Formats: sequence, C-alpha cells, structure tokens
Amino acid sequence: MRASTLKLLVKLVTVFAVMLIVFLFVLLTFQYVKINELEHAQNRLSSELIELTEIRQTYETELDYIENNYNSYVEDYVREVLGWGRQNEIKFKSE
Repeated sequence: MRASTLKLLVKLVTVFAVMLIVFLFVLLTFQYVKINELEHAQNRLSSELIELTEIRQTYETELDYIENNYNSYVEDYVREVLGWGRQNEIKFKSE
C-alpha cells in the first residue's frame, strides 16, 4: 500500500470513529432524558396509587359500616340527607 492511501484510510477510520462516538453520545443523552421522564412518571403514579389506596380504604370502611349496621345507616341517611326524623323529635338545622 502506498503512503497516501494509508493516510487516507487512517483519516477515514478516524472520521468514522469520531462520528460513532458522537452518535453514541447523542443516543446516550436521549436515553438519559427518557429515563428521567419515566422516573418522573413512576413517582407521579406511585403518589396517585397511594392516594387511591387511601380513598379505597375509606370506601371499604364505609361499606363495612353499612353492611354491619344497615338499619342504623339507613336511619342516619334519612336524617342527614332527607331531613326526616322520628315523631315528636326536635330538629336542629345547621346554618
């Protein structure tokens, strides 16, 4: 091989290596950004899961109360929502 051909080959390999390094750096940067976005989404979803679990627990507690104290629940509901009461009962209204 001649020296000029060898120099050209070295330059081409060098340019290719630099382009490959730049490409890999850009790819790595995009992957880093994507990982951060996914971590943010995971944190948001974890917070939402905790909130929904608390709401579910509240509903389960209320359902347990309704199932175990049905008559009392119906009476409380009728008093609070419908404003009904027992005969000769004095009603107090909040302002």
